[in-house]
Amino acid sequence: MKGKAAVLDGLARWIRPGIRAKAAAAFFSGGLRLAGPRRKVALENLRMAYPDSTGEWRRETVKKCYQHIAWMVAEYLSLVRDPSMVLAWVTEVRGREILDKLKESGEGAIILAAHVGNWELLAAWLAQSGYPLTAVVRNPDDPHMAELIETYRAKMGVGTIEKHFIMKDAVRFARRGGFLGLLPDQAWNSSGVRGPFFGRMCYTAGGPAAIAHLAGVPVVPVVSYRLAPFRHRVIISPPIPMVQGFERNGTIRENTFRMNRAVEEMIRPFPEQWLWLHRRWK
Repeated sequence: MKGKAAVLDGLARWIRPGIRAKAAAAFFSGGLRLAGPRRKVALENLRMAYPDSTGEWRRETVKKCYQHIAWMVAEYLSLVRDPSMVLAWVTEVRGREILDKLKESGEGAIILAAHVGNWELLAAWLAQSGYPLTAVVRNPDDPHMAELIETYRAKMGVGTIEKHFIMKDAVRFARRGGFLGLLPDQAWNSSGVRGPFFGRMCYTAGGPAAIAHLAGVPVVPVVSYRLAPFRHRVIISPPIPMVQGFERNGTIRENTFRMNRAVEEMIRPFPEQWLWLHRRWK
């Protein structure tokens, strides 16, 4: 293990919930605010998504976004030693009966998530709660960092499929009763579906809608919000009504729009907990 991966793993061995996590979060937050990575991108994204907002609100939201990212890292690294702690950190769950019913019936599902709240912690909670979760991920380019993160996810009980996966494997997994985690809220190239997101046109990957169409399983929005450090609320919503009967491209297009609207609804309650630093509207 080398470079950043070694530093990260060393921090995971040191950090604990409490004073150490608080110190780490303060350090990360201060560093982010000082460096201001993609601050202009975040401010412009907020201006487009919330055109009636004030500059002061947008600046404050970016500040809170940096704080959120800092706590997200501190929480996740604190979890590495004992993943079962996440069951105590999620203090409120709404809609759990939806996943329980799907699990009991043996029916698979698409778990529609987004880069809202602590999404890695959410994946750990799902896995530790006994739901058969495999997430579609894009690993870092650094091979040492990618290997370390994969090790952490495996320890949490989260299976993974690399983003450039073979679609038939994902479809087969869902059909066999697996819960396939997808986070389709990031920018895509022109091969994707062009449509509105927060009222602005952009491209979204059509793969998630295609998988749902081929697998024929429910698409269940799931999100986690941080209420305070190490205290989270998980909300599981009823399956999205997916259209059927159109020709394939039309079905994928319409269902992608529906997924986008579901993601918007995840972001609105706590906008500072979404990844505004990402260039969503290219």
